[in-house]
Amino acid sequence: MRWPEALKRISEIDGEVDETPALDDEALLASLDASLSFYKSAFPELTTTTEIQFENINAITNASVFFAYDLKLLTRNRPEVIESLRDVHAPLWSKLDAIIRAHTGSFSSLIISYMKWSFVRTEEKVWEVGERPPVGRYTPGARRGLRPGSSSGPRRSGPPPRSGDRDRGPRRDNDKGGKDRGRDRDRGRDRDKDKDRGPRRQARGDNRGTGSSHADQEQAAMDSVKVALDQLRADTTLKEVRLDPSNSFFRRLQHKKAVSDGFYSYSTGEGNGRSVVVTREKPANEDGE
Repeated sequence: MRWPEALKRISEIDGEVDETPALDDEALLASLDASLSFYKSAFPELTTTTEIQFENINAITNASVFFAYDLKLLTRNRPEVIESLRDVHAPLWSKLDAIIRAHTGSFSSLIISYMKWSFVRTEEKVWEVGERPPVGRYTPGARRGLRPGSSSGPRRSGPPPRSGDRDRGPRRDNDKGGKDRGRDRDRGRDRDKDKDRGPRRQARGDNRGTGSSHADQEQAAMDSVKVALDQLRADTTLKEVRLDPSNSFFRRLQHKKAVSDGFYSYSTGEGNGRSVVVTREKPANEDGE
């Protein structure tokens, strides 16, 4: 399926002969015309079909790739030609365009695009150290919360907001003018007022009880450890006393109080249930704070 002249040159290169003389421009164009004429006969789908289909995709691909390789082989001894082909405006491209269109019919534009993709140099941005690419949060205007070319802040999709409205996310009032939404908010506030926040604080393990001030919570934590210390002093058979769950700040105070009174302590439990255990003897395996 390869042009015989290309196979000959490949065998010479493999045998390290490669003594073929460099072709001048006229001979190069004649050889390229002969190459593509051969592939037109080897792959008749290039002229008998007009649209890319499953049955002809291999023929189009093979002809494009083989022709590009033949151009590289024919210019092996003329690197200046390959260099000129890196410029899409080089005169040789117009001549290649005429040869391809003369032999490949409806697929000429596709093959020309592949040839240019193979040879034309594309400019690539080289970022210097410390230079930021204009994408993501580095997009111009991103620091101000603006989209490139816009004069207002980022918006969600949908109709523009009314004057004075803030971007509150997706609307849920289904074109009811926001009246139901306002009533829902009011009902939510009323429900919050009726809730007893004491049990919720207890669930967090903050040892706050019904008291609302930090001082009350701290006093309750210290009273708890003092009661445990008194129990250990009064009952010598009692080895340890576990306190109510509390947060890390109050547990630290309870640890200090137990040590200052000549006892030991450690923390046990997970999450909101973590609490201090005051013990008479130093524990072998402590969880640690």
